[in-house]
Amino acid sequence: MLAYIFSHRPARGVDVADYESALQRFHATLAGARPLGFISSSTFTVGDRYSDWYLVENSAALDVLNEAAVSGARIPVHDAAARMAVDGVGKLLSLAGGEPMAGPGFEIRFSKPKGMAYADLYERMQPIASRPGSSLWRRMMVLGPPPEFCLISSSETELPSEFRPEVLRREPI
Repeated sequence: MLAYIFSHRPARGVDVADYESALQRFHATLAGARPLGFISSSTFTVGDRYSDWYLVENSAALDVLNEAAVSGARIPVHDAAARMAVDGVGKLLSLAGGEPMAGPGFEIRFSKPKGMAYADLYERMQPIASRPGSSLWRRMMVLGPPPEFCLISSSETELPSEFRPEVLRREPI
């Protein structure tokens, strides 16, 4: 499973309620006519930004989703939301452990410590990522800004300082 994450914020002067409503309308139209390989999408407030999570079965589904998001009946709702957004940046993540979570919780963004093997990191993270309400995601092919990993958790989770974790509250809109 892959997640395309689009992080953005409302432009200056845009009413937050209108912005969130436009985002909800777009995700509802996408869910109403699911493109091939599309699993689900959600928007969260994370820190001072919004993050749209688009879950897809595989990389082939990204092309289908990209086309579907801006075609047919979705054009006006996509464009309405897009006109209100600024500072957009995307990231591609792969599910490395656990199950995706759509509810409130935390995003713990972190980096693999220099010199640590990926196998060792996964072994250390396995007990945390396998807890109910948790999932571990890894950035794919350096597509998107650092850090490389994101732990989603329904409860605040402390990671060792060597991971340089950034803990952010995550709320669905």
